[in-house]
Amino acid sequence: MKVNFGVYLLFAGAFGTAQAQAGCPIGQEAFTSCQIEGRNTEVSVCFDDKVATYRYGPTGGAAELQLSETIDRVDFEPWPGSGVSIFESVTFYNGDYAYNVGGGFDRPFSEEEMQQEQRRFGWVEVTESGEHAVSLECIPETVTYGFGGGIHDIKVAAGQSWDSYSFTWVSDDIQPAPTSFLRETSYEGVIEYCLPASEFSLGGVHMGDPLSALGKLGSPETIEDPDGRGEAIDRMFLAGMFIDIFQDAIFAMSTTSPSWEMPSGLRVGMTRGEVIRLLGRVPNGYTATSQSFTAHVCSNDPVPDPEWTMVIDFGQDKRVDRIYFVSLSY
Repeated sequence: MKVNFGVYLLFAGAFGTAQAQAGCPIGQEAFTSCQIEGRNTEVSVCFDDKVATYRYGPTGGAAELQLSETIDRVDFEPWPGSGVSIFESVTFYNGDYAYNVGGGFDRPFSEEEMQQEQRRFGWVEVTESGEHAVSLECIPETVTYGFGGGIHDIKVAAGQSWDSYSFTWVSDDIQPAPTSFLRETSYEGVIEYCLPASEFSLGGVHMGDPLSALGKLGSPETIEDPDGRGEAIDRMFLAGMFIDIFQDAIFAMSTTSPSWEMPSGLRVGMTRGEVIRLLGRVPNGYTATSQSFTAHVCSNDPVPDPEWTMVIDFGQDKRVDRIYFVSLSY
């Protein structure tokens, strides 16, 4: 991986003073802050009931990088509830980069340990396009971190719950269907899960619809041999979505916009946990932390190559980045 050293020096500068008020505007409190080992820099994460903000820069100086996210969307990971230490973290995203900032302390398990000075620790982990880029450690005596309440309680009060399987937050407004949308099927003794044909729809546009049904959406453009098969297709470009037509019927759709929902309510921007709650289970062959999910259309007569396939891609922020339907019969 090519390292952008200038970018790393920029974020590395944000990890600073141990004072809780460092970098936090009036009305906000510090989730954590510290100075970075071996660098004259500091970092702080501050929050109120609406927004969380990441700042870094030279110790005692102005921030060189500042990132903010609303509390309902911020990627906060609470303490798992076990181990010798208590720790939590928040991740902020900026293009291809992700900045995971955390703080914690060792738990005392005896009266003797309670009399000793508490060991504090903190870190910043930076990734680029999901790949590890830089690890920075805090100077222990500069770490401020207060466990309890904080971002966790604000998210819960906003109607969210933590899903420890997908490591994401789930809105209480998203409730599972009485029965799973993913249905069990089998072919030659292999059990799989499929998706009803009615779910292969985005904003009321359904796979297999004739071109005549799309008249109000606009006119398609001819795309010559897009995938090397020697066939031309018609493609309709919409806001945040495209529709591919072959032989006057829709055979593929793709969206990167939350405006285009599936009938179940599944849409771009949902967390992995929310997707799993809507589907009712994790598709076979995947885990609750997979970077994508795939499911085939249900058929009355199971076949080795189902007609339609759904692909859900998740971004590095653990939210749906793209929903894609395609007909394998094309």
